[in-house]
Amino acid sequence: MYNKHEIMVNAWNIRRTANVSMSVALKAAWALAKAVKAAEALSNEIDWNTKVCVNDWAKGGHNRTYVEVAVYTNAWNRKRTEKIGYVNNLTGEFVAA
Repeated sequence: MYNKHEIMVNAWNIRRTANVSMSVALKAAWALAKAVKAAEALSNEIDWNTKVCVNDWAKGGHNRTYVEVAVYTNAWNRKRTEKIGYVNNLTGEFVAA
């Protein structure tokens, strides 16, 4: 199940920050929610050492939200990061890594 309240809040934030229509913002928010769910499914079991990272990036007329999974090991607290992809917040398109 998806948290529709969180998706709507993300859509409004995208609309305000990216200055796009609500339709585009909703598409981006849904794509982001689906990307996070895919990242969680990719890391079959989310243990104490697994973290799903979502980062916003805006520069040069682009507005993207990157999704990655970080797995921390016990060896000197190193982490292995797998990039899932990013959501283009202006078009709502998900681009896999």
